[in-house]
Amino acid sequence: MRQIMKVAMLSALACSASALSAQIPTPNDLLEYYLSEKPYHPNTPFAASMGYLAHYDDKIRELLTAPQPNIELARLSGHAQLCLRAVGSRSSNSLLPTLYKQDGQCTAISALNAKRDWYYTDQQCNHSIEYKQGSDTQYCIRNFDYTARNYGNSRDLNHVQDAWIPGYQSILPITTLPHSTTQLPLLQRNTYKTTYNKNGACHLEMRVYKKANSHNATPLMLIHGGGWVARQDTGRSAEVQIAHFTEAGFMVYMPFYRLVSNVGDAGAQCNNVDIEESKQDIKDAFLWAQNNNSNYTTSDKSIRIMGQSAGGHMAVWLSQQFPDKIDKIAPMFPVPDFAHQLQEVQNGSYDKPYIKWMLTQLTGKTSWQDLSMQDPIITNNSLLQSIEIDPDNAPAMFISHAMKDNIVSVSQAMRLCNAASGDIVGGPAQKSSLIFNEQHSITQCNAKSELHLLEFGSHHFDVCYERPCDEGGFQGEQAIKSIMTSMINWLK
Repeated sequence: MRQIMKVAMLSALACSASALSAQIPTPNDLLEYYLSEKPYHPNTPFAASMGYLAHYDDKIRELLTAPQPNIELARLSGHAQLCLRAVGSRSSNSLLPTLYKQDGQCTAISALNAKRDWYYTDQQCNHSIEYKQGSDTQYCIRNFDYTARNYGNSRDLNHVQDAWIPGYQSILPITTLPHSTTQLPLLQRNTYKTTYNKNGACHLEMRVYKKANSHNATPLMLIHGGGWVARQDTGRSAEVQIAHFTEAGFMVYMPFYRLVSNVGDAGAQCNNVDIEESKQDIKDAFLWAQNNNSNYTTSDKSIRIMGQSAGGHMAVWLSQQFPDKIDKIAPMFPVPDFAHQLQEVQNGSYDKPYIKWMLTQLTGKTSWQDLSMQDPIITNNSLLQSIEIDPDNAPAMFISHAMKDNIVSVSQAMRLCNAASGDIVGGPAQKSSLIFNEQHSITQCNAKSELHLLEFGSHHFDVCYERPCDEGGFQGEQAIKSIMTSMINWLK
C-alpha cells in the first residue's frame, strides 16, 4: 500500500508543479521513479530533476551494482532533489522581471521564454542587459553536479562574461529566515581569475546577483566557508541567503576560491593549494569587484563583506588588507584566531573532531598534536592582536555565532568582539556575564561593532536543509530570524 501511495504521489508531482509545495519527494523516491521509466510532464520542475538523473544515467547504473549503503548514489539522488526544490522554488513566473524589446516602440516580452539576446529592463528602453533563460536541466547539472566540479568553476565561459540568467538558487527554500521575494535576482557568471597547475587550468568564478532594475544597490561581497577544504555544500549555504539581500537593496558578489588539501571538492585543477593562496584568491576577487563595481551599481557606498566560518576569517583578514576601502564586515561563526583555537583543542576545552581534522588538512601534519603555536599557518592566521592594538582602524563588525557550535568554538567570536574593544581577554564578551533574552544575546563590542549570540543552534544556523529549522524550539527559530534580519539591516 505504501508503494502504491508513493507512486501516486510521484505521478501527481510529475504532472503538476503546484504539488511541489504540498510534498517534496525524498531523494530515494525520485531515483525510484526515474528507474521505473514512468512518464512525466515535460514542463514541470519534476522534469528538471528527471533530466538531471538522466545526465548521470551510466553512473547510476554503475552505482546500483555497488554494495549498500552507497554514499555516492545517495549524494547523487540528494542533488536531484535539490534541483527539484530550486527550480520549483520560483513558484510562478511573476518572480521573473519584465523585459522589453525595442521594435519602433518599447514592447514587453516574457522573460520565461527569452532567448539569449539584448533586452531592456524598463518601459522606456533605457537600461539594457544581455539575458538568457536556458534549460532547467542544464541549470541543475551546473549547480547541482554531485561531484562538485562544476560548482564555482567557470571554464565553460571560455573567459567570456555570461548573460544574465534567473538566479533560482538564491531562493532555494532551505534558509531559516523565510524568503519573501518580490522579484527573483538575476545572476551573471564571470571568471575573475585563472591559475594553472600540473593538472591544468583553474577558472575561478565570480557570481554577481542583482535585481534587474536595482541600479543604486549597496554592494556586498559574500565569502563562503568550508574550512578551506570544501565549497559545494557551504557555498550553497551562502548562496541561498542572497535573495534576502537583493530584496533589501543589495547587489551581491560571490567569489569561489581554490581549496587546500587534495580532499577538496573543487577538482584537481583547483585543489591542493596553500591557505595563503586561497586568501590571495579572495584578495584578487575583492580587487575585481572594486574594478568592476561601477558596471553593476551607481552606489557610492563601500563594498560590505560578509563571510561564513572560513569565509568569516577571510572577511576579517580582507578588511586588514584594505582598511581604507572596507568599513563594514559581518563575520558569521568565524575562526579568526588560529592560535587560540589550537590552544583549546590541545588543552581539551574544545574537544570537537572537525576542527582537529581541519587543522591537520590545512597544515599537512599527521595529527593536530604535532602542531605548534610557532607554525607559520598558526601565526599568519591569528588576526586579533592587530585589532586589539588599533581597534579604531578596524571596520565596524556585526559578529554572530551559536553557543552550541560543534565546528568552531564560540570563543572565536567572543575574542573578536573583545579585540574590537581593545582587550582580547578582558573585553565585554564574557561567558559569565552573557544575558540571553529569548535565546538571543547582544554584546556591544565598541561604539560601532556588536556581537550576537544564540543560546542554542549550531554551525550554519542560517540554513536547515539537513536538520530542523527550530533548534531551540520556536524561540530559537525566532532568535535566528532576528539575527539575520538585524544583520541585513546593519550592513546597509
